[in-house]
Amino acid sequence: MKKKIATGLITAAMLTMAAQTAVFAMPADIEEAVTQSDYNAYNHQSSYSYYDESDLISVNDYYVATAQAMIRRSPFGEILGSVTPGQKYYVVGECSDCMWYKISGNVSGYVYASYMTPASDYSAPSSSQQSYNVRSLDMKMTVTAASAVNVRKSPSASGALVTSLKNGTEVHVTGNVLNTEWYECKYNGETVYICDDYLTPELPQTMACTAKALNVRASASSNGQIIGTLNHGDKEKISADENGWLRFSLPDGRIGYVSDEYMAVVDQ
Repeated sequence: MKKKIATGLITAAMLTMAAQTAVFAMPADIEEAVTQSDYNAYNHQSSYSYYDESDLISVNDYYVATAQAMIRRSPFGEILGSVTPGQKYYVVGECSDCMWYKISGNVSGYVYASYMTPASDYSAPSSSQQSYNVRSLDMKMTVTAASAVNVRKSPSASGALVTSLKNGTEVHVTGNVLNTEWYECKYNGETVYICDDYLTPELPQTMACTAKALNVRASASSNGQIIGTLNHGDKEKISADENGWLRFSLPDGRIGYVSDEYMAVVDQ
């Protein structure tokens, strides 16, 4: 059985209204991968319940697109256009429980958050770099190979070999390459790739909330009862990863869960 953390599988709902757009995000088995050759984003448009835009977490800052992602009327809703890689966009807010940003501009709508990065953090790739669809992560993992695992320059078994790492070696994982079985990692300052069959998250591990506000739920589901909130910078000792939901103990002894999309590793 593969040892991996969630690949951010999210679906959403759409209800188009004449006066105001209302959306609702729901978990399911749809993964945004707009530049994959075998992915047809137009198939993923559906209608469920609604989510009021007044619930968006305020961002009000400029972000840069890192891939040619779709702009939608709602998360996984009607396609209105697409963002241009390297171009700056004004992000109005983010959905509180899913990875979507609301942008405002010539074409206003929702863009999957993994394809947007704060303008202050953006570094344009050099002409020699190839771009992959990567969901950002920040996790310490350990090599769990019988002897050693190959580290490659691209997320493919045919990618150029950089080195090999022995069983038990700690690795800094920075992302999951969507629609593949590869993790993006940092090795000696270089971006490299390791097959996710051979990496296991190190837990317990102290992580901090990266969102302005994040719901804590009673079960590992976006439908779980909300039993608390983490604010930006709040730290928790994560004891387990249950399909993309990170488990920890609350001060009163109850068990809480938060989405791994909004948590990052910090020094313990």
